[in-house]
Amino acid sequence: MIPILILLGLGSVAATAFSKISLIVLYLSISLGFTGLLMTLMFLGVLDLGDSGGHDVGHVNDIAADGSLAGVETGHYDASNLFMFSPFTFLTAGALFGAYGLITLPLFNVFPANLRDYLSIFTSLFLTAFSYIVIVRNLIKMLKSTSMSKSKFVFEGKEGDVIEAISENGVGKVAIKIDSETHYLYVRTEDGRPIPIGKRVRIKRIVGDYGYVEEV
Repeated sequence: MIPILILLGLGSVAATAFSKISLIVLYLSISLGFTGLLMTLMFLGVLDLGDSGGHDVGHVNDIAADGSLAGVETGHYDASNLFMFSPFTFLTAGALFGAYGLITLPLFNVFPANLRDYLSIFTSLFLTAFSYIVIVRNLIKMLKSTSMSKSKFVFEGKEGDVIEAISENGVGKVAIKIDSETHYLYVRTEDGRPIPIGKRVRIKRIVGDYGYVEEV
């Protein structure tokens, strides 16, 4: 998020200082362009909340409203990491920045044009960061939590093969075949003991982002 804000800020300052494009046109273009691209990619299924950037520590497939599995493998991403650069975060930040720019620009009309533009840019960056931290991240976490709770009845009790060894007190990866589709889940053992690649395991329960398994 922070690198994205820096890019948006520097880009806007450069456009204001060195081009003849008015800031309101720039804001409008950014807002409509980023929002339109974000909605299009999400509608086509190319982008979802899982693409919000972060580290690869495991998440299960989302479950459709009818209880069917939607997708093959979904990586878990940490939406709380403000230093991550991802398509979802970039497009969301761009859309928010453009919208806030359109709102804040008229508020600074009492100032000289150059000062007004810079005040608007920095205020929009601050509001974008604040909105992402307070609203967007919490919304993503809430939606992922709902998805995870729906997925429990699908994965709990199922068997799969270890494809990434479960290290001692660590995490491994299991491939689970359901209805002719292979799905992936990051898992650990209840007692922390390791399980090598190739072993057959059963999903005992799912807690948070992980499944807990026992060797069959």
